[in-house]
Amino acid sequence: MIRARKKNGGFTLVELMIVVAIIGILAAVAIPAFTRYVKKSRTAEAVQHLNKQWAGSVAYYEADHVLSDSSVAPKQFPGESGAWANGGKDCGCATGGRCAGGDAIWGTDAVWLALNFSIPDAHNYLPGYSGSGTGSSSVFTAYARGDLNCDNTLSTFARLGSIDGNGDVKGSHQPVIENELE
Repeated sequence: MIRARKKNGGFTLVELMIVVAIIGILAAVAIPAFTRYVKKSRTAEAVQHLNKQWAGSVAYYEADHVLSDSSVAPKQFPGESGAWANGGKDCGCATGGRCAGGDAIWGTDAVWLALNFSIPDAHNYLPGYSGSGTGSSSVFTAYARGDLNCDNTLSTFARLGSIDGNGDVKGSHQPVIENELE
């Protein structure tokens, strides 16, 4: 009785090397794209800070405020500038790469209190605020900055506001962005 020799099943070395090469090419394309996607998703936080500051600015401007002599204060945005949280250090350089939430500055600084602004959770971007003028010459800038990889290159996001001829708050709907994916 002659038995047919069974061919061993399996892959050849060339086939395995082709598969490894294909996986390598896919990884080379996918990893940078994924990294950019993650960085881009973090920028949404900065835009949220700006929108929160915008809403606080409009609410403050629209509300009536009384001075110590019981007279009504002129319409304006709150304060000249808000103090920096985290001692002004960018969050990417903080322990863990994020600023801790609940900084005491949110409950003590007059500008942040007037804006009703706080960040209770850990965050990547430091918000900032400046305002000046009264009545129709009132202007403000809400901004957020971040150095996500601690390379001294800042991503900055700003949203500007002023008063139009009708006495309404107007400004940029989209933030002005520099170095978005630093």
